[in-house]
Amino acid sequence: MTRHLPELKSLLTSEEKDSLNDNYQQYEKESSAVKRSIARDLRSLLGSQRPTYPALIGMGAVLIWMGLLIYHGLEFPDKKLLRFYIFQPLLLAALAPFSIYLLSNVERKLYFRLDTRPESLLHSILAFTALTMLLASINQDWLPGSPRMDAFHMSIWVIGIAFAPLFEEIAFRQWVPSKIGRDPHWLGHATSALIFTAAHVPTTLDLEMAAYYWLCGFTLSALRIQTGSLLWPFLVHAAANVAIALAL
Repeated sequence: MTRHLPELKSLLTSEEKDSLNDNYQQYEKESSAVKRSIARDLRSLLGSQRPTYPALIGMGAVLIWMGLLIYHGLEFPDKKLLRFYIFQPLLLAALAPFSIYLLSNVERKLYFRLDTRPESLLHSILAFTALTMLLASINQDWLPGSPRMDAFHMSIWVIGIAFAPLFEEIAFRQWVPSKIGRDPHWLGHATSALIFTAAHVPTTLDLEMAAYYWLCGFTLSALRIQTGSLLWPFLVHAAANVAIALAL
């Protein structure tokens, strides 16, 4: 199958290719009825038709974002800086379902499978620790939670920073790296970390801050490569964001 689908072959690790070959040998021994059932499952997975529910969820989320933004502008006209700070990640969170919709059926299946291998869990714990320490360093001189946000603003902020990483991980840990270099796309991930840094560092260039953000991006890229998944980088990124927000 992979010989005739080079785009699928490029998505698989060496271990996955070996596993696929082993499964094919087992497939050859199955009955005709089992083979037909497997063929139906493969057609569904490899078909070009994508489910529409992620796009519908995204449209609903964007409408909710617009409504909340209008409400906030009318109710809190003097909180322009806070509005920008909390509604920016919320917009990325609202756009996240669209990024899922743009993935192919194979990509969604491969990149968001639950990988419970001990080494993946260990790498995720180490990445969470490193990312939390980096985010703590980034926020040590500027604490947006002091004075403490009220429950309304804190809720909007936490929802945004919890789900915005889904959009960021698909963009910075899959789409950009896959366009540069070969698997595992180390050059692409290094370049993507630079773009990730540019998207996060304020307009006034701070080299120390830029180094912290680049390390954040590359930590998540390393986790993406080590686990072969986008699920763990998303969960680690979201958990670290929320942990820092609650600690501020």
